[in-house]
Amino acid sequence: MNARLHKPVSWQVWLLAAACLALTAALPFLVGNYWLRIWTTVLMYVAIAQGLNIIVGFAGYHSFGNAAFFGVGAYATGVAMAMGVPFLATLPIAAGVSALIAMAVGYPLLRLRGHYFAIATVALNVAFAELIINVGGVTGGAQGLPLPMSDQSPDVLYRRIYFLMLASAVGATVLVAWLGRSRFGFALRALKDSDSGAQAMGINTTRTRVVAWMMSAAVTGLVGGIWAYWLTFIEVTSAFDIGISVKGYIMMLIGGLGTVVGPVLGAVFFELFATLIWTRFGEIHNLVLGVLVCAVILLIPQGLLALAQSRIRKGKGAP
Repeated sequence: MNARLHKPVSWQVWLLAAACLALTAALPFLVGNYWLRIWTTVLMYVAIAQGLNIIVGFAGYHSFGNAAFFGVGAYATGVAMAMGVPFLATLPIAAGVSALIAMAVGYPLLRLRGHYFAIATVALNVAFAELIINVGGVTGGAQGLPLPMSDQSPDVLYRRIYFLMLASAVGATVLVAWLGRSRFGFALRALKDSDSGAQAMGINTTRTRVVAWMMSAAVTGLVGGIWAYWLTFIEVTSAFDIGISVKGYIMMLIGGLGTVVGPVLGAVFFELFATLIWTRFGEIHNLVLGVLVCAVILLIPQGLLALAQSRIRKGKGAP
């Protein structure tokens, strides 16, 4: 098994990845503002799905409340900018604060398993939303928080946001690829398979789980900070929207959890199809999209990546 996981990546895969990255980098200069917004959202969800992939796909802890870290990152950026910190300097703050909160709440919450942990993460999201509302003052409370306006033109600003989302998506994917081949990643897999077995191997299970959730939170909080500057005005209902976690989770499942490329495929597939369905079916687009998602998950339980790999093997005549 280890030999297969450490098998060198072929040059064709590297070439395809480079071509996709070059095309993605060129998109802002090839499409209009509408599709630029769509693709910026796609990249945002690539990073969110990869963040979930760390704690769900590798560690086996099903979190439905990672939107809490998205909101924390957004408000960390908003509050820091209101205090005069430049935007780019707020992004490490957003990631760091999210990671520290994940560490603080991780030690008690990660002792839970299964649906107990999932419910606890949803409650965590609700708790942080209420905290932001009740704190008020620097957070704006229920009235929302405006961010300082950029002095750049809209076209330049939106391209800048796009490239920041692209960097976040690439960085999150590289992090997941590293986990797939690192000792820490193998420790997470062992923990996912058997908690007692991992302990018998000498793995500090509590610390491993907490570090994984910190990584997941940092990625999600970073993207939340970029999103806050993109909108220039944030409020609790949108920043801590549980739908952010649910969409990221669905994308990860559709693409293939525990894989490197799966969440990328899932985010692209889901967001583009959601857009196309919305333009064609109007008021019932959520119903149509839900049926489509259920069909994909039922018919392709291992995800789109597994389906593509199966097709490639059959094309080569492999069993």
